[in-house]
This record gives sequence, C-alpha cells and structure tokens, in this order.
Amino acid sequence: MSVRFWNSYVSELDRRAGDCGHFSRPTEDGSGGLHFDGPEDNNLSEIKASTRTPGVAWSILRLFGYGAMAIAFLATLAVNLYTLFQINRARTSVPWADQWAVVQELEQHARGAALWPILWSPYWGHRLVIPRLLFLADSHWFSFASLTWLTLLLQLVHIGFLIALAWMLLGRRSTALFIIAVIVILNLMLSPFQMENFVWGMQTMFPLVFVAATGAFLSLSLGSTNHSGYLLSLCVAFGIVSSYTMPNGILVWPVLVLQSIYLRQKRKGVLALGGIGTLVIVSYLWRYARPLELGMGMGGILRHPIDTIMLLALILGSPFRFTIPADVAVGMLALATTGYVLIRALFSRAQERRWSSTLFALILFLFLSSLTLIAGRLTPEFLHLDSKDPLPSRYFTMICLFWVSIGLLALSTVQGRRLRALLLGFYGLLFASLMLASVNRQLTDAEDWADFFLATDAVGSAFVLDVPDEQLLSVLWTSRPQREELILFMRQHALAMFHEPRATWPGKRVSALFQTSPDRCVGAIEKTVGVVGSSWRMEGWAWDNNASRAPDEVLFADANGRVVGLARGGLRHGYFPGFLIDSNSSPPWHTRFRDSEWLGYVRQGGDSDPTQLSLYGLFRNEGKVCAIINGG
Repeated sequence: MSVRFWNSYVSELDRRAGDCGHFSRPTEDGSGGLHFDGPEDNNLSEIKASTRTPGVAWSILRLFGYGAMAIAFLATLAVNLYTLFQINRARTSVPWADQWAVVQELEQHARGAALWPILWSPYWGHRLVIPRLLFLADSHWFSFASLTWLTLLLQLVHIGFLIALAWMLLGRRSTALFIIAVIVILNLMLSPFQMENFVWGMQTMFPLVFVAATGAFLSLSLGSTNHSGYLLSLCVAFGIVSSYTMPNGILVWPVLVLQSIYLRQKRKGVLALGGIGTLVIVSYLWRYARPLELGMGMGGILRHPIDTIMLLALILGSPFRFTIPADVAVGMLALATTGYVLIRALFSRAQERRWSSTLFALILFLFLSSLTLIAGRLTPEFLHLDSKDPLPSRYFTMICLFWVSIGLLALSTVQGRRLRALLLGFYGLLFASLMLASVNRQLTDAEDWADFFLATDAVGSAFVLDVPDEQLLSVLWTSRPQREELILFMRQHALAMFHEPRATWPGKRVSALFQTSPDRCVGAIEKTVGVVGSSWRMEGWAWDNNASRAPDEVLFADANGRVVGLARGGLRHGYFPGFLIDSNSSPPWHTRFRDSEWLGYVRQGGDSDPTQLSLYGLFRNEGKVCAIINGG
C-alpha cells in the first residue's frame, strides 16, 4: 500500500468524522482539534481527487480496519479478565518483605509512640505519609487485611480519567481513533507487567501517586475555563496526595505551574499554585536523606548525561524484553520521535489548549518521574546486566502509563501532516509489539506472581500453627527475632492472618466447623518434611470431581476429627515461585488437574504419623468440606 494511498485513506477518515486538516470542527472554546499547524497537505481539489476510491475497495478497507479493532479489543478484554482472575486468587493478608516494616511501625504506635514522627520518617528514600495513613486505617478497621482491592480501585479510577481525556482529545473528532485509544488504555493499564503492584498489598502507593497526579492535571484543565474554586481546590488536594505518597509526587507542582502558564491563566492563580507547591516541596525535603548507596543522584545525572539518556531509554524500552542494547535502541527511537511530536504539538497554534495541556503535563511528569527513578534507584550498571528483565516489575506502573500517554499523543497529533502515515506506522509497530507480541510472557507473569502470593498465604499457616519453618518463613522476612516479635504483636491484636477464620480452626472438630458434603474429592499427601518436633510441612494434591476444581483450603484432622493442620490449595505441582521449585520430579498423572496442588503445615502432639491424618477440602463460597479420598 503506497504512502499516498494511505494519506488518502486517513484524509477520508478525517473528512467522514467531520475533521479534515485545518478545517476541523470548532470545539467549545472555538479552537480546532489537537494537531500540528503546518503546511496544508492537499488543497481542496487534491482532496477530492485522492478520495475517489472505489466503493468496494473502501468498504473492504473499512471492514478490515474495524475488524482489526474488534479483534484487538476482544483480545485485550480477555487478558484483562485473566489478570483480574489472578489478582482475585492471589489475595493474602500475610505480610511479605516491606510490609513487616509497616507492622513494626504499627507496633511502635500501639506502644505509645507519637504518630507524626512515624508518618514523617523516611523509608528508603520515601516519605510514605499517605500510604502510612492508609495502612494505619487498614489495621484499625480491617485488621491489616490485603489492600489489593484499593489498588485495583485506584487503577480503575485512573483508567476512567484516561478514557475521559481520550474522549475529549479524540472522541468528538474520530470514533475510530477513540476506540484505538481505549484499547491501548485498557491493555496497558491492566497489563500483567504490573502484577507485583496489583497483588502485593504494600504497593498501593504506586497507582496512588500517578492517579492523583493525573487527577490534578485534569482538575486544573477543567477549572481553567469556568475558574471554579471547587475544581482548583480539587487540583491542590490531588497534588498534596501525590506529593506525600512517593518522592516523584512533588514534581506535580512545577508541572502544574507550567500547565497553568500554558493555559494562560491569571498571574494570581499561577503564583498561588507556585506558593502552595513551594511549601509542600520544602516540607517534604525538610530533613530528607536519600540512601546514598542507591541511584545516581542528581549530581550523577548532571555529570553523566549519556548514561542518563541511555537509562531513560532502558526504562521506556524494558517492556519489549529483547536484549538490553535492543531495548535501549527502541527506547531511544521512541524518546526522539515522541520529543519531536510533542515539541511540534506544543507550539501549534491550532490546538485546543484545555485538554492538550493535561496530556502534555502528564508526559512531562512521567519524564521527570523517570529521572527521579534514575537518581534514586538506577545506576549505569543496569545497562550491563545479563538479564532480559533488568528493572523490577514495580516500576511498570509508571512505564505502562508512560506508553499510554505516548499513544494518546500520537493519536492526537498525527492528523493533518504529510508524515502522518510514517508516524502511524512507527507507533503502530511499537504498540503492536508492546501489547500483542508479549502476551504469553504477560500471562506467565500474572500466574507466577499469583502463585507466589498463594504460596505466601500457605506459609502463613505456619504462623497460625506456630510451626518454625525457617526455610520458608525467612522468605517473608529474614530477621527471625524481629519476625517472632511482630508475630506476637499481630497475634495479640488479631491482625493479618490471625484475624482470618482459619486462625480459629485448630483444635476444633471439623464437624463442628463445617457441613460435610458427599464424597466427591480425591487427593493424596505427596511429601512431608519434618520441621521441629511434631511439626511438618506438607505437600500434596486434591480435586473435586463434581465441580472440576481444586479446593481453596485443605484441613488435616486427627483420629478424633480435630483440626491439626492447614493448607492452601490451587497451586501447581512442585512449583511454588519464590519458595520451592521441584524441577527434578517427573509430573504425576494428576497434573492433568489444573492447579490441584496444596501446601501447608501440621502440628500435633506425640509421635503420630502425619500421613495417617484425614484430609478435608474446603470450598469457601459453599462453607462445606468434602472428605478427600486417596486418589493414588
């Protein structure tokens, strides 16, 4: 297909959508749509000549275009649903890694320590004021349960903000471009690349800092026309939330000042934003200390600009997962092209400043956030790692949002230029590779992270039963004295796993806890590992033949029918990511039952044989158990 014919095709799409070059339909403030202000592509006669395509050919092209969009939309929804399913199955209130530091702060506050010093104290370069308030509220009202629901809610709100922005930029001019924008937003904002942040209750801060920043930019844009005090107050509130959530949040304020200048607001409003921002930034940096062992620092960024540019390119190119040099090359191309498009759009006289300012502000904020990541976490050594995944997955919330912003910019500015076909082709290849070529890897990431937190939940049974399995408990928190002290605190205050129903089951009869359904489950104990005394780590499998699914929990009962052990079901055979991976054993016949494995613990007195215990499969939604018959 020739470039000229593609230009004609896009021009016809523009004309049918009511927007042809610089003759775009006026918007509410009287300006045209967001596009470059350059020489006219074609005069009226050229437009007429170029759009004389055969009716059948045009219909085929149109059908092909909408068919491709429908397939992409359905594929995106399928990945989104899979991601949501994995998030749901991975919920756990068992603390992991930095969550133990949060529990330590809760213990200090419970012992009478003042709240403000705890809220204000830096933690690995972060002032987690808002996240700490959330954790405190969670411990008070929800007994330190998982906050994955809040993380997902914030991400859905952010998706709503971005779709609204896409509608204002594209929806009133081109339905097709708006649909493409929605596909990009849904695909990347719910991408399994972000699974670590989606399923780990500690990571609510990552979606929060960015949704608050986007909310601030949108509120300023909305309030710029009618000068609404409510919207401007909302802008300030969003900015404060973003600032006291993570370090990059303070960058909201200089970006807001630039956005207000771009919107040609009154000097008084610009100075007010600048004054509030200065106070917030100064308060944040008061007695602030950056961990010197991490990142290049601002001095390093200034002294090593080439390394900084390459690290910026690596951040943007890392989702492609080629090799580090290839990822850097892709990131460089994307940065250079996007910089060119952005600069031309910024100085266009025909664009609508109200909504484009939000997009420009978001891109600038993400660019500056990437610089803070380099200053605070990355060094040039990352460019030489022998890995296809040099960056921790927690940073992909920012990276995916960065690509969404680039996509919106590309879709908003490619109209009305001779280079639009080349730009569309370039960005089309990038986004097709980013969103579609890595689907298998994304699905694998989603399941692996979900299985890790399922195993974390299973290891939580060791805390409930007081089984000292140091091999696996050290994965959750390495310091045994600290861990035991914090476990005692959580047990006394019924927090986390000690607030769950399973914490009350040991010692009670199974028949007193649940109704037993007719025999329908099969399974077996496959492996026992003695821990200390009469405590064992147990592995096995279980399956409900009627429902064709694995039980959520497995209960172990002694000869008197009393619960002496707990296990978590729904795992893969010999594969507990981050804990245990048995790659040498040959897969048994029951692996045809998907996710039928369980992991748990038993603690009972005497010298009894744990393999002689009775097993029961529990299905939470039913509130029933089924006796597990030995399936070999």
